Amino acid sequence: MNGIIKTALLFLVLTLISQTLQSPSKNPPKQYQPNWPSINSRPLPSWYDQAKLGIMVVWGVYSVPSWGNWSAFTYSPDAAWYWHRLMFPTTDDYNTYNFHQKTYGDLITYQDFVEEFTAEMWDPKKMADIIASSGAKYTVITSKYHDGFCLWPSAQSWNWNSVDIGPKRDLVAEFAEAIRAVNVTFGVYHSLYEWFNPIYIEDKNNEGRTQTYIDEVLMPQLMDLVNTYQPEIIWSDGDWEQNSTYWKSTDFLAWLYNQSPVRNTVVVNDRWGYDCRGVNGGFWTPYDGFNPGHLLGHKWENSYTISTSYGFNRHEDLAQFQTSEELILAFVSAVSLGGNMILGVGPMRDGNIPLILEERLKQLGDWLAINGDAIYSTTPWKYQNDTAECDLWFTSNNPYVYAIFFTWPDDGILTMYHPQPSEVATVTLVGGNGQDLQWISHGGEFRVTLPPLTISIASQPAWALEMRGVA
Repeated sequence: MNGIIKTALLFLVLTLISQTLQSPSKNPPKQYQPNWPSINSRPLPSWYDQAKLGIMVVWGVYSVPSWGNWSAFTYSPDAAWYWHRLMFPTTDDYNTYNFHQKTYGDLITYQDFVEEFTAEMWDPKKMADIIASSGAKYTVITSKYHDGFCLWPSAQSWNWNSVDIGPKRDLVAEFAEAIRAVNVTFGVYHSLYEWFNPIYIEDKNNEGRTQTYIDEVLMPQLMDLVNTYQPEIIWSDGDWEQNSTYWKSTDFLAWLYNQSPVRNTVVVNDRWGYDCRGVNGGFWTPYDGFNPGHLLGHKWENSYTISTSYGFNRHEDLAQFQTSEELILAFVSAVSLGGNMILGVGPMRDGNIPLILEERLKQLGDWLAINGDAIYSTTPWKYQNDTAECDLWFTSNNPYVYAIFFTWPDDGILTMYHPQPSEVATVTLVGGNGQDLQWISHGGEFRVTLPPLTISIASQPAWALEMRGVA
């Protein structure tokens, strides 16, 4: 009898185990449908908001001629648009076409430049170290720009990629390995369209009624990038000529969020069709240099440049490069308003980064090494800047409120109007000696006595106060 009971109990236990293993999880992962309401319902992975700063490495065949010019007929002198402006010259005298004729002549085409895109000085480890030293927490590289040239061996871009021709190297793979080794999140920039791809042009001439380019080029490329390199950012661009239906954007994003190897951590922007910017997708990047000037209630990013161009541009002088203070001001204002910033950096054709760009990145990193507590993992405070000082911005990381200011007052007393201190409020200088600063609150003014200026303090382009007990 005891044997029968033991056998029955054993059978019951095995049955329960089997049912547990076969039954679905109580909280199965949400499956996103290929439509915008479902895609937009996906929460943005928290790492991106906490990271605040990224670097965009803009590098390709255009880095060989590396020339762009301000014009009344172009919105920017971006050297990466060289081929397009060569084929569709503007009407001003000093345009890309005239420069090309004078410098290279009729016999040299844009495609010929790939022979000089040799990347002989490209050291991905050095580039990764420079990016890490800037304080950036993520980076993207131009896996494919609008000229269609790929920095990885794309089967859809035969003999127009960095393995078949030019450097003869998988530049995406090299960069991904190096950047992950310095604990920076890896991602890719990828253009949806290609200026002169005949398959795309045929679809375009058909007004998007055919999608041959999507099926034969775009989708295989995107899925190859994700499966092979597992980028945690896909920075899409080149979207403006077609709507997201033509690009099959929701189909790709549903696969990305449901089945891809980075489905739990990947982030994307909003450039998935002319109907998407500031409306659909992940974080918003409605236009380059975007800063709304107020809170949006949605994560956004300012895609920014240190000089006038994303790609390396030889036609620039020192005055066209922003100072470290200007860069930090643009960055701080973005963070205070709930955004991130990604800085475009263009290596030269040989893979070297211009020294002035390296210097600016180091200056930014030096500032963040001291003041990072006021930036990383912060959220917008109830006020973004102070009416008394147009160059004073607030961030928050409970229980602290940070005041980041760009002008050290002559009398050593910083006056703010928005923070209302409690009786036990404390204020310290971030990166200082940790001592509490003296303050008074009277007549709606919150006056903080700053510490004496030292050489190390005075050399900073901006400073941050850490305040506790203010409302």
